Amino acid sequence: MSENAASPLPTVDLDGEEVSFTEGDTLYEIASRSGHEIPTLCYDPRLKVFGSCRLCVVEVEGIRNPVASCTTQATAGMVVRTKTETVEALRKILLEMVVSENREVAVHPLRGYASQELHHLVEKYQARTGRFSGEQSGASFLEDDNPFILRDYDLCISCNRCVRVCAEREGDYAISIMNRGFHTGITTEFNGTLRDSACTFCGQCVQTCPTGALADRKALAVVEEIPSREKESAP
Repeated sequence: MSENAASPLPTVDLDGEEVSFTEGDTLYEIASRSGHEIPTLCYDPRLKVFGSCRLCVVEVEGIRNPVASCTTQATAGMVVRTKTETVEALRKILLEMVVSENREVAVHPLRGYASQELHHLVEKYQARTGRFSGEQSGASFLEDDNPFILRDYDLCISCNRCVRVCAEREGDYAISIMNRGFHTGITTEFNGTLRDSACTFCGQCVQTCPTGALADRKALAVVEEIPSREKESAP
């Protein structure tokens, strides 16, 4: 063999299929390229991996607990299972916990490009049992009177995609996340309106939101699909 011949790429066993990868690839990237669907809510291919929603967990032989596929880099010879009974049960439980906090799941598609992601996953996993209930996080900022972006945080799941796209893609850093646990919320500097922040109203945050918590106000006005509290306050 020629000394200049390229070395064969390393491989992993992915659901019984031998799949090649390049150094630095995550299990999620490998699975996506090879047609193995793994659900996620915090992932956006344009952004740095975050690993907050945990829906993308997979089982790896030799590792005791399931791992987040979006943050786990592949190593040669890994044996990975993406749809075991345990993994699918974990995903359903996580979705049920998310749904227990949200005011609604089936939102109008005009809210934004990605606004149906949570709804589709809930339907797929039939995660509407209602067995989790109690305190809720997220408080809508319907007092923000800008004409472009509705801040309906009752639907927020703290995936941070909006915060990350504002910082990583636009460089505006207009929004951030505050507090922890049930007091977690998306905010602006001094918790004010978007008009008084560094927001340029580019709409990137709206289009990446997987629940419709950030929505296109002008589009919703066309179909009169705006939260009831906002309707009541309208002139």
